[in-house]
Amino acid sequence: MDGGWALVVAAVVTAVGAIIVAILDKFRRENSKDHEVVMGMLRIMHKSQQRTEDKVDKVDERLSEHLEFHASGGMLDNGRPVHKNGTKTNRRVSS
Repeated sequence: MDGGWALVVAAVVTAVGAIIVAILDKFRRENSKDHEVVMGMLRIMHKSQQRTEDKVDKVDERLSEHLEFHASGGMLDNGRPVHKNGTKTNRRVSS
């Protein structure tokens, strides 16, 4: 093989290598963009989940306090006192 053919073969190998590197680099950039999008969505979901958990904790705490209030002889929302065997009614029930 003379010097001219060696130069042509080297140029072809270099061109093919450059094309392969360009394709791989394109996929790498797309993969990075995809990862950024997914991470952004996960951050949004995490914040939303955290807010939901906070709200559930607040409701749970308020409900527990409300039940404790009623269990300790508190008043119902309609003003009737709570007794061990139920509520004291305002109407007379004939039996």
